This record gives sequence, C-alpha cells and structure tokens, in this order.
Amino acid sequence: MYIMRALLVAVLCLFSVNLIAGNSKVKNVVPNIVGKTYLYDYGSYAYEITITSKESLHWELVKGNFEGPSTGNNSYLSSQITENIIYLSWEEESGYKFYNLMDLNTGKLTTHADTGEENLFINMGVVSLKASK
Repeated sequence: MYIMRALLVAVLCLFSVNLIAGNSKVKNVVPNIVGKTYLYDYGSYAYEITITSKESLHWELVKGNFEGPSTGNNSYLSSQITENIIYLSWEEESGYKFYNLMDLNTGKLTTHADTGEENLFINMGVVSLKASK
C-alpha cells in the first residue's frame, strides 16, 4: 500500500514539474486507452469509465448508490507509469476531483478524491478492463 502511495506521489510530482517546466526533458507517456472501458468496483457501488477520446471520458454509476450525479462527461489527464499501470484523473462539474491509480496486472485500484471542501478521501477498489462491445 505504501508503494502505491509513493508511486502516486511520484507521478503527481513528475506531472507537476512537467507542467511548470514547460520545455522540460521530462515527458509524459500517454497510455493507449482511447475506446476502452474500465470497471471501478468499490464493493457496494461501481462505475464504468469509458475513455471516449484523447481528451474526454464518460463515467456512469452502474451498481449501488452514491451521492451526487450518476453520470458525466469530463476532460482527463493520464500517464502510463509502467506497462498496465495507469494514472487517470479528472474533475467533475460538481467540483469533485478524482485521482486514480489503476494496476491492471493485479486489479488494484487506488482512488484519491477531493470534494473541494477540504475533504480528501481514499477509496480502494478493484479495476478491470471490460470487453469491447
């Protein structure tokens, strides 16, 4: 668990440095995820996250109940950490920000969510790549 947290912090730091530095030699490795749908299963509720383009994704609550909207379309940022380990983040219209580390090798999903009200929570779940329709 500590390794996943350290990895997430490292990714966020590298990404921030790249944005601030502009012409930095640090380059983001963009994963090949366009057109893919992931299931984020947190036990009592689950979401399908579909990467619709290089810039946007669609998410939908597909199991259980959770406060707030049940579907949305948002722009996102992504980085490939290593093969089958992907960082994916987005901000919803509600102001909620989600930072996800998906380990497709093990199925582990770590989600850090910021509600914008100084309330940050960590949610552990299971991620899987859904079969193409």
